[in-house]
Order: sequence, then structure tokens, then C-alpha cells
Amino acid sequence: MQYNLSQKTVTISRQITSNPIVPKGQGKIAEYQIVEKPPKTSNSYRTLRVPDAIMEEVIARKALIDFKKGQLGEAYIDRDYISCCENGLPHAAASFNTALTKLCRRSGLQHLTVHSLRHMYASILTEQGVPLIKVSALLGHSSVNTTFEYYCEVMDEPEKIRGFLNNNFVPEED
Repeated sequence: MQYNLSQKTVTISRQITSNPIVPKGQGKIAEYQIVEKPPKTSNSYRTLRVPDAIMEEVIARKALIDFKKGQLGEAYIDRDYISCCENGLPHAAASFNTALTKLCRRSGLQHLTVHSLRHMYASILTEQGVPLIKVSALLGHSSVNTTFEYYCEVMDEPEKIRGFLNNNFVPEED
């Protein structure tokens, strides 16, 4: 991820995915390998403006990474990630959802996944009246139709969106 501190932007130009490994002669996935790939579509390459809190986190993570590089020297595998393991390699595929699950549990929120956060982001933008073409571009969809199919057909009215958010993302009481 590239970032610009003065403009408060991050640029998406690659993705980390898990690649299934199926040994020859077996029809079953033995393991998943973490790989770096180009984004799925040309629209997935994008620059996003981010809030101050995100830029502060990027700066803090960059400082931590620079510290780790200094500690590990040649052993640090520098792929210019902002979120990575101690040695610079990408996290395991499930690590973000695992961390999010722990955060939700501690905060008394219903279980969320990274994908549900993406869905919530799109829903909130839609509820706030952001034009669908902009929501589509922010999500990196290849067409506005994709955004409409996934987000607007299901929740095409502000009241339904508000109800969805209130019913699913309100902290549970003890």
C-alpha cells in the first residue's frame, strides 16, 4: 500500500489472497498459501482519502516496521506492507477476522468479518446519499451494476439500511 501523508490518501495497487494447494491426485485442499496478486479488476486500483485516525495508524505502523527492520536487518523481508508479521511477511489469511472477532467480543458487538465491515461501509455511504457510482468506485467494483446487485437491491431504502445497521451492529447488553 502506498500512502501520501500530506494528502491523507492510501493507494490500492495489490492484494493479498489465499491460494488453495491441492496435491496431485487428491480432490481436497491440503492447505492455503498466502500470495500477493494484482487487484482483480482495473477499477480495484484506486486512491482513497482516509480520516486522520487512519493516517495516524499508518504512521505508527510504519514506525514499528522501521524498528523491526532495524532489529532484524537482512532477516526482515521487506515487501512494503503496513500490516505484517514481525519478519515482514503477510499475516495468515484468517488473522484479520480473528483479530476482529476478539475486538467485537471485547466491545460487546455482534460477530463481524472484514467482508461485513466492507458491506457496512457501502451501506452507510448509500444511506448518506453518496451516489452509487462513487460507492462503486470506492469499493473497486468493475461496474456500478455489481454494486447495485450486492448492496442496493437488498437494501434499497434508507429505512431498511438504518434498521439493518441498528439490528446488527449495536453492542449486546450483558
